[in-house]
Amino acid sequence: MKLRAVLRRMLSMCPEAWYISLRSLQLCCALLLGAVVLLLAWNGDMLGRFALYRLARSFNEYAQSLLLVSVLAAVCVEDLKASSS
Repeated sequence: MKLRAVLRRMLSMCPEAWYISLRSLQLCCALLLGAVVLLLAWNGDMLGRFALYRLARSFNEYAQSLLLVSVLAAVCVEDLKASSS
């Protein structure tokens, strides 16, 4: 029951909130693809290429934090639009 209400509310978001959500998802996908490429280049070499592993892990963490911030931003934009109309 609550899932339906959440989905209905999500699908009726304003265009600005959709823009924030879609662009952040695209950026997160790019970051995660970069992390996968770095992990493939790392190849498990702990001595010579440990910096690549740390960079890939950072990309993964940045993607997660970006999603959190973008959801909060989309909610704030949606609330501002709802309160102004």
